[in-house]
Amino acid sequence: MKKILLFAENYILLLTSLTLGLFLLLLADKAGGFSEKENRNLQPFPELSASSLASGQFMEEFEKYLSDAFPAREEMIALSNTLTGVFGKADKQAEARKTFDAELGMIGDEAPETSAAPLSTPAEDPAAETQSAALPAAQAQGAALWFVRRDGGKQIIEEYTPQTVAYVAGVVNRYREALGENGRVFLVNSPASDVANEVLDSHRYADWGYDMDEAMQPLLSRGAKIYSVPKILEPWRDEGAMFSTSDLHWYVKTAWRVSNAFLDDLGYAPTGFYDYEYYLRDSLRSGPFTPEQLQSMTIDRENLMVPRVISPVRASIVTHLTEKAPTELYDFVHHGYTMYLGGAKGPYRLFETGFHTGRNALIISDSYAFAMAYYLFPYYDSVLQTDLRNANYNVSLVGASIRDYMEQYDIDDVYIITCQWTSFNGPVFSWRLERFLDSATVS
Repeated sequence: MKKILLFAENYILLLTSLTLGLFLLLLADKAGGFSEKENRNLQPFPELSASSLASGQFMEEFEKYLSDAFPAREEMIALSNTLTGVFGKADKQAEARKTFDAELGMIGDEAPETSAAPLSTPAEDPAAETQSAALPAAQAQGAALWFVRRDGGKQIIEEYTPQTVAYVAGVVNRYREALGENGRVFLVNSPASDVANEVLDSHRYADWGYDMDEAMQPLLSRGAKIYSVPKILEPWRDEGAMFSTSDLHWYVKTAWRVSNAFLDDLGYAPTGFYDYEYYLRDSLRSGPFTPEQLQSMTIDRENLMVPRVISPVRASIVTHLTEKAPTELYDFVHHGYTMYLGGAKGPYRLFETGFHTGRNALIISDSYAFAMAYYLFPYYDSVLQTDLRNANYNVSLVGASIRDYMEQYDIDDVYIITCQWTSFNGPVFSWRLERFLDSATVS
């Protein structure tokens, strides 16, 4: 009797599954469509062919189609997200985004703003347009960061309106105007680690695309340049992952490659990656390893490599424009991304490099610049660094505008180095860069 009941249960379950599957195939939208909530194209019904069946492409795309075409899909996702929050099983990557830089003592772009209204936000404050750095939007075109699916279609990750492109370009031009005749401004907004690894590590997508550089560069003044990280890294795609899956940042070798793009444009011969000795996160008791040792080792790609400076760099925390207090270049306690530059300190840090080049730089960044800073030290007498995100830029300690700091420390070049989580659509780029250039406060 029990066997009969068990058979009946399995038969009913199978029949229900087949009925639901048939219902889905008959009623679902075969064209795919677009999800406004997810800001992406949904998977259309895949084309059936002998080659797609043999390669497994049909089944892969069919599974995605079933997921995307499920009736009331977005309502079910919303319910699932609600239940996920209730039962404490939040999506791993969503949690990663929320805690981006948390171990560094930073607060990300998504944290609530507690400051006064911005000086000028082109999308929200049209009346303030005359005092804004925004260029006429008619001169600009929109841009995006996207995945290229295996069927050749685009899956948009983030979009930037012509107004955003024009506004950010106008702000970058103001920084360029604040420098001397030979000053340079370098701008990078790298894809975040989770986006990069979908292409470079998991190979879930065929490619990625980014055209903010193409949209913005024609609007920039001479001496200002925006860079595309996907294009910079293209020659090394076969190396696999270039971004961490544990620290949420790029690897130090990736940071070195991006820094070389800046230095090439400055006319310098960049230092080689193995011109440095490196500390390894899991081998601190052994001290730094020589290039010869590192190249003969099998190094786990997740083992953080921290370059040992090649000159006697002196690091200070700077407040109120001129007040300095010594700080460290490394954090050997936490063994994570905090090792780079000793984690987050501020509101400003000054690195006096021991080199004598006659030039000084300002880095405005989130933590993506921390791994890169070591590779910029040899080209400047000093490097000043700050982070404009929320509480990281404590206005009660700043005591002066960015322009004041640029004049005080004789800045020649400005680097604005962020990742996608510090979005062009977020507060750093939508008003903080402009506000703090000439103001020490938000009121």
